[in-house]
Amino acid sequence: MLEQKYPEYTSKVVDCTTPPNLDNVAGKSVVITGGAGGMGEQATIAFAHAGAYVTFGDLNETAGRALERRLHPSVCLVKTEPQETLPEMLTAVYVYSSHAQFVPCNVTDFESQRTLFRKAIENSPSKTVDIAIANAGITGPDPIFYGEESGEEPQAPNLSILDVNVNGVIYTCKLARYHFMQHELAPGRDRCFIVLSSAAGYGDVPGGPVYMMSKFAARALMRCLRRTTFVDGVRAMVDFVKSKGVLFADAADAAGAMLKIASDVSINGRCFTIVNRQEAPLGYYDMDVDDYLEGSKAGDQQDILLSTSQRVQVKPKNQ
Repeated sequence: MLEQKYPEYTSKVVDCTTPPNLDNVAGKSVVITGGAGGMGEQATIAFAHAGAYVTFGDLNETAGRALERRLHPSVCLVKTEPQETLPEMLTAVYVYSSHAQFVPCNVTDFESQRTLFRKAIENSPSKTVDIAIANAGITGPDPIFYGEESGEEPQAPNLSILDVNVNGVIYTCKLARYHFMQHELAPGRDRCFIVLSSAAGYGDVPGGPVYMMSKFAARALMRCLRRTTFVDGVRAMVDFVKSKGVLFADAADAAGAMLKIASDVSINGRCFTIVNRQEAPLGYYDMDVDDYLEGSKAGDQQDILLSTSQRVQVKPKNQ
């Protein structure tokens, strides 16, 4: 029987104005898919510099090997004065990690992801996986609309977007949960699953229905898993980047949001939105859109679903 460490999900909004406590990340074992480019690269760098044992996978082996080499300097300048920005904080307090490793990985191949997690176990002194980040994702021409202009009878559409963004995430989640369950919820350990979504998971994106489906799927996964956290001891979060006008979010702030989530075990079942720093001081905030108002019809339906859950009987309570 698992010791109950994490409480039942509540709709409390997370304060995103305080920086993450990197002491709570140091020494933990982290798996990141799609970790050699974009937001994944920034997450790999941030967790490695915070002292975590990072195992990152990517289909791009050239980029992965190059990043692995970059993360292996043995020393960096250590400052003692207070630092305000995430990059300053990372370089000021922690020496560069020599514990980051790259593993070639195709997230659509379950055995490839199995190898990624096994390598993470080998790389971890505690022989655990504490944090798993399902970051890998793709976009492209939408298969529903693609080829319509020809007027010809359609062929079976290319569903690679779903293969990566849905099936690949399910594989990551399945393996993460297995490895989470292999260690006790002791001090210094965690069971944190973070999945990357996008604005397409929260708003209408005309012209991209399949991509939008895939990102709504990430949101649905988080909303399901957050309800069983207090039973199986696994935290679930969703993180996404949006742009507004010409003010674009910074990928480094997406990494900062992941660090915030990973460093605070009280955070569960929330959506962190990455924005320009003119909108939020640290470049992200709790979107607070995944709960229903108390007494609303949708809230009543949610209570019914919780009370009849096949996974676990949860006491009905409007969120």
